[in-house]
Amino acid sequence: MIPDATIDEVRQSADIVDIISDYLTLQPSGRNFKALSPFTREKTPSFIVSTDKQIYKCFSTGKGGNVFSFVMEMEKIPFPEAVELVAKRAGLDMKRLFGDSRKKNEEEDSKTRTLRWAARLFHSSLNADKGNEGYAYLAARRGLTAATINSFGLGYAPPGWDTLLKAAKKEGIAHNHLQFLGLITENRQKNSWYDTFRNRVMFPIFSIGGQVVGFGGRTLETRDDTPKYLNSPESPLFEKSKLLYGLHAAKQEIRQSETAILVEGYMDVIALHQAGLQNAVASCGTSLTRHQAKILKRYTKRVLFVYDADPAGRKSMMSGVEILLAENIAPVILLLPPGDDPDSFVQREGREKFLELADTAGLGVVDFQILFHTEAGNFGNHEQKADAIRSIVHTILLVPDPVRRELYLGELSEKTGISLQALHELRNIEQKTTQRDSRPEREEKPDPAAVIPPAEVSILEKTFLKALLDSAAYGNTVLEFAASHETMLVLQSPAAREIFAHLVARYHTLSEDPDARIDVASAISLLESTDARNLAIGLLIEQPVSNRWLEKGDQHEENARRCLAMFLDAFRNLILAPLLLEKEQVTESIRTETETEREIELSKAKIALDRKIRKTATELNTMIASILDRRQP
Repeated sequence: MIPDATIDEVRQSADIVDIISDYLTLQPSGRNFKALSPFTREKTPSFIVSTDKQIYKCFSTGKGGNVFSFVMEMEKIPFPEAVELVAKRAGLDMKRLFGDSRKKNEEEDSKTRTLRWAARLFHSSLNADKGNEGYAYLAARRGLTAATINSFGLGYAPPGWDTLLKAAKKEGIAHNHLQFLGLITENRQKNSWYDTFRNRVMFPIFSIGGQVVGFGGRTLETRDDTPKYLNSPESPLFEKSKLLYGLHAAKQEIRQSETAILVEGYMDVIALHQAGLQNAVASCGTSLTRHQAKILKRYTKRVLFVYDADPAGRKSMMSGVEILLAENIAPVILLLPPGDDPDSFVQREGREKFLELADTAGLGVVDFQILFHTEAGNFGNHEQKADAIRSIVHTILLVPDPVRRELYLGELSEKTGISLQALHELRNIEQKTTQRDSRPEREEKPDPAAVIPPAEVSILEKTFLKALLDSAAYGNTVLEFAASHETMLVLQSPAAREIFAHLVARYHTLSEDPDARIDVASAISLLESTDARNLAIGLLIEQPVSNRWLEKGDQHEENARRCLAMFLDAFRNLILAPLLLEKEQVTESIRTETETEREIELSKAKIALDRKIRKTATELNTMIASILDRRQP
């Protein structure tokens, strides 16, 4: 278990907005930030991040939490690993927080740890005598330095059939994890298993947060029947269409330079980074996908597109340009000299020549499309030219920004001699055709089986919990009162009861230190039930108990007093609620009772209840007034 003090330190050191902005495009919204939900498809943002409280809430799915729960959701990792990942990204001293040998727990054999173990195994193999062939390939043939090799965690899988399998058995790595992650393959004829990656240079593939999620292996065999590249199989952890190779190392430079260099292969990325172009990423050997473009959009609106100059590379560029434009990203296309790829060019010419070529030879969208159709012979006669121009207009219409669309159409008119009026008419025809052929995109609804509505929580219980949660920011007065009167309260909702009991228990652990404060966001993350966590986050993300707080400048003492008053009012109502309900039931029984003696008994019970209610209300009002008087400045 990670100590609570360590968890609190990590959470307080990390800004949830900075962490979440690595995954989503956040837009300011008053005191908060908002974004499209990462958990479901939607057109209207319902994902809210609170800077003040360091929590998030997705109103489409009901999910909510703090920085740890978000990282757990996005990276598919358990809580201890999420704490370590956030600590690393916050720049904290990992050795001080977690020690050299972190305590093992039940998650030690998790799939992400297995991937990390495999990456270390491959890397150590590369640096051992058995990795000489792999090291020679990377250093001598591909020109990589030891620093670059270490930075990207490159490794080597030896030729043996069971090197990894034996090492995993020795380390106690679960066999089903190796199978699930594609690290071993079954030989069904022999009813045995063998290493999937053999005699290959290994490229660990990282998530945005720097977690190993899979591998790519480049063979050193010369046989034609051996695939050149072999990747980990698709899994919930490894979805190639949703990954950009090198983004974990490039994201900060992309933000600072406001440009991403998009290339095709692992070695292209590594060579560019080694040359000082550290904003390079790759589409993992596949054509660019819409999801990858959305990821790039979080960091920049400009992409330098550099694929191989062969026909296949240019065709992939055409498809990629359309995807980038649809995400409102401005692509600049760089066509390298024949026979070159980014790796070979930058190794030979260096960083400055690459940047110079990008400045002088980079093509805009219209120029690239005209060049593509010209080289394909699509401007040979009027019919072919008309079809080519229709294709270009169709691509331009993918741009969401109307001003950019108009600028592209004006450029196309100037460079093809087709009047702007004719292009506008063609645009109108294309738009009508698209509207007729397309169907309204339905927003993806959360799976009803996955989102079970929590038990109903009364307004009174919500008010009580809201005041209790908000009060923690101003000291322990409310929590102290709640803890001392815990037995008097009856909360109907299981989620409400769990939140209340958890906060009281947390208070008791701190009560010996009068200056200690509960970190509510961290406390909520430790709630056992999802319903309780989501309820607490939803209450915290709402406006303060009284909007008048903001009108008064959010003064600390005034806020604390108002929070206490609201809590005490809710506390009084919760105490009286069962008595008032009992009175209603007795009154209804009197109304329907037909036997005189029984009616007299019920009337006496009602009189006794009225006295008890008045007495309890008077005592509560006196106690509340006394507490509030003591809080007067």
